[in-house]
Amino acid sequence: MDNTSGPAGLGRLPGTRRVAVVAAVALLALVGAACGDSGSGGSGGSDGSGGSANASLLGPKQAATGTPIKIGTVSDGQTPAFDNTIQIEAAKAITAYLNEHRGGLAGHPIELVSCQTQADPGKAADCANQLVQADVSMAVFGEITTMAQVWKPLHDANIPVFTYGTTETGALLDTTSTFALASQIAGLADLPIGVAKEHNLKKVTAVVIDVPQATGFYEAVGKQTFADAGIDLQLIKVPPGTADMTPQLAGVASGTPTEVHILGNDAFCIAAFDGLRAVNFTGPISVLNQCVTDSSRKSIGSRLKGVSMGSPLALGDDSNKDLNLWKAIAETYGHDIDLSNSVGATVYLTMMAMYSSLDGITGDLTPAAMVAKIKSAPNKPLPAGGGLTYRCNGKAYALTPAVCVRGTLLTTLDEHGNPTLPYRPTGNSPVED
Repeated sequence: MDNTSGPAGLGRLPGTRRVAVVAAVALLALVGAACGDSGSGGSGGSDGSGGSANASLLGPKQAATGTPIKIGTVSDGQTPAFDNTIQIEAAKAITAYLNEHRGGLAGHPIELVSCQTQADPGKAADCANQLVQADVSMAVFGEITTMAQVWKPLHDANIPVFTYGTTETGALLDTTSTFALASQIAGLADLPIGVAKEHNLKKVTAVVIDVPQATGFYEAVGKQTFADAGIDLQLIKVPPGTADMTPQLAGVASGTPTEVHILGNDAFCIAAFDGLRAVNFTGPISVLNQCVTDSSRKSIGSRLKGVSMGSPLALGDDSNKDLNLWKAIAETYGHDIDLSNSVGATVYLTMMAMYSSLDGITGDLTPAAMVAKIKSAPNKPLPAGGGLTYRCNGKAYALTPAVCVRGTLLTTLDEHGNPTLPYRPTGNSPVED
């Protein structure tokens, strides 16, 4: 695989086809972090005097004293379907830590401008306009469902966006001022390729829910991507709602030895695991985190033992210094932050990666100056990334130039469907100049 331009062929697609493939990739669920426990819940004082047992990890006080710089953050917040208000609380806690212990941003105290969309497109557009009117220098946030409505007004106003991950095609294609940390291609290709190579196999069988958003990548450039890695790809498309996959999977166990990569929601994964058991498949299996839920853990049970799962965060690893720092920040500056909810950890990863990219910046902190500094920053360790690195110069994946990380982390599930340690990077390599 060409390490300077991402998977072969991706950067050479004709315009219309290239956008279509990006849309297919982008609409897949991210290789998210909702897999595993990052610690027990905790809360602390918002004045920095909370009783955190890990307060020493915060380091010495180094208060920001310059003129404030406004940074915007957006969250879906409280919605009828889910509650992500932890994202705002996490951003506030991290801001307080940076202002009191890291000298703010280049000596300037960060003034956080926050807004919640309730996952409503109209409110999302209003949030974006609020950030524009507040004259923020940058927007930084985790995953949001209304990225399209938030991103475009910010982009049109020349306000850079630094996000954990996005499924918005325009943002992924942006080469000017958008930076995303999570890589969709890592879950589609790097993950199963890495597992196949660990087991000395030359074939991957992708069992994919048969909708264009899920199959588009494999049908357009998948075979070439896998071939460049020395792996043969077989695509098995299964219609949504299929309860018995035995007919589709009949030849998996009897053909060339293969790794099986399952791509779908938890109900799809349950049926896939049942189908693989019915055909007596005993080879290696990989999944994305959306496959592993309480429902699938209950239905699949101990058959999850030994399954490989992708994650961009080393959640559950008590030796990870970044996750321990995040816990100390949450307990010292947070307000009832549930540390078992990994959504807060992704905000930590994103804000600290943005902060690290701007290390050493001088002069006026204009949006243009911040973008230039981020793009010129060298490879850096991804906070809480367990060995992953990031670089936001547009060259991690040619297909999605906004993405800064090449690769993902692999973990092996135990008999309860929980991650085991240590995580191991796969598809990861430094992004070149």
